[in-house]
Amino acid sequence: LSGSRGESSQGGGETSNGPAKLNRQITQCTDAMGLLGLVKQHGESFDYIHVGSTWVTLVKMRSVGKEDGGEVIQLLQVITRDRVAKMGAQAVANIFHAMVTLNASGRMIVDDELVGELLARAKATAGDFTPQAVANLMWAVATMGIENPDAGLVKMMQRRAIA
Repeated sequence: LSGSRGESSQGGGETSNGPAKLNRQITQCTDAMGLLGLVKQHGESFDYIHVGSTWVTLVKMRSVGKEDGGEVIQLLQVITRDRVAKMGAQAVANIFHAMVTLNASGRMIVDDELVGELLARAKATAGDFTPQAVANLMWAVATMGIENPDAGLVKMMQRRAIA
């Protein structure tokens, strides 16, 4: 039925479940070229959930490396930077964890400025971190070899881990 929940009566417009549909397309992508196409086509409309899903999808594409995933990673870093200020704790932890996973496996070089922005946002949203998000964030900090992370952030994460 045209016009029923989730469908556009105009046939070409964005449906009410457009963001959810886009997220499914991102998470079901199986190669870097498909993901790149989605980022190029929809990147400007990505919210923090789409950004996080794209990073996590890249991690799951074990065969994606610097050569075939480089362009999507570069675009995604720009989009991530543009969305950091609106990200919640879960998004920050997931994105940072995914970036560091890609870095640790030699599939990307982490942008230190973006890391700083994500850690600053983590501190700003520290009260919302779940124990799992704390674990993801602190694993990423340790894996990156950040020797002197912000003491305030570490203290906040310690409190959240036992909350």
